[in-house]
Amino acid sequence: MPNEFIAREPDASALPEELLRAGDPLGWRIETYLNEAEWWTLRQDGRCLALLGCLRLGAEEAEVVNAAADPSCDSGEAPGVSPLIRLLEEVRAEAERSGIRRLTAYAGSWELGRLNDYQRAGFRLIAVEPDYYAATGLRTGSGGIPRRDRVMLEWLPPSAADSSPSRSGSHSSAEAREAERFGGAEIRRVELRDSRPLAAMKKRLDRETTSMLYESGERRLTEGEQLEQVRAMLRSANSLLLVAESGGEVVGYLEAMGGKVRRNQHTVYIVIGILEAYTGRGLGRRMFQEMFDWAARRHVLRAELTVQAPNQRAYRLYRSLGFQLEGIMRGALIVEGEPVDLYQMGCDLRIIRQRGVDK
Repeated sequence: MPNEFIAREPDASALPEELLRAGDPLGWRIETYLNEAEWWTLRQDGRCLALLGCLRLGAEEAEVVNAAADPSCDSGEAPGVSPLIRLLEEVRAEAERSGIRRLTAYAGSWELGRLNDYQRAGFRLIAVEPDYYAATGLRTGSGGIPRRDRVMLEWLPPSAADSSPSRSGSHSSAEAREAERFGGAEIRRVELRDSRPLAAMKKRLDRETTSMLYESGERRLTEGEQLEQVRAMLRSANSLLLVAESGGEVVGYLEAMGGKVRRNQHTVYIVIGILEAYTGRGLGRRMFQEMFDWAARRHVLRAELTVQAPNQRAYRLYRSLGFQLEGIMRGALIVEGEPVDLYQMGCDLRIIRQRGVDK
């Protein structure tokens, strides 16, 4: 019997390009997740028969970002058992062992073979995104049928499928004590399911304060747009989105948006917002400390932000965290009919790591 085995692939550059393209027709998406996903391959005598990339999106959620098999290969198994099914089952088992409670995947509506493999591996169809691929102009078969729609599939472990997990009831006692220290709020990395409450929280924040960029009612952010923003942040190696959650409600957030070109990839731009009822409880400081820890792991060297000059409470917090005033943009904003200065602030994160954060 041919030598056939499944293994993790540590080097994404070694993956067969033709299989990557077969698994995702959108080249820009492959570039986005290629070096962030964990990759598995099924090989036979050194030849790659199938590959699969899995991207962790949160503590309990992950996404299969690419899955494909060589259509000409023979898995060596019983008839009808494709190498992609074997690979999906292996990754699904690994995901469950690592605490994943929801694994999502996507396929084109025309990819009947791949859809069949997903369902035989335990995934179920849950949604269709109409015209997702419409702009590509891709067509299939001799009849030239346009490839347009994308199908979303989901796998849940048996315990999660029987009853939906409760986020508020799943914290350890240590996490509960930590949340209590900061006004009953838990601080964690954003997950896809936070998109709707996060978008609603931002709009509420615009109504509560003049310290944000948008005026009340001006932010036209839809749930779908927020979902895509969350996806982009989760897939970015140098970006971070934290949320503060209390009683199932998002009450604060911190975005650290990484530079997009090589010369500023070491820099993040910070936006932070906390609902008025939760200010003064240490949430802002705690989110910055989480961001500093993440930045050390990702080798981010500099953080930047702006703050309105009248917002002295925020300005004092940023100074205490190590940010320095680097410039003043005179009359940069008009707030309630009056010109307002913006302070440009920056922080050398190498210094923060050397001396520690002022608690």
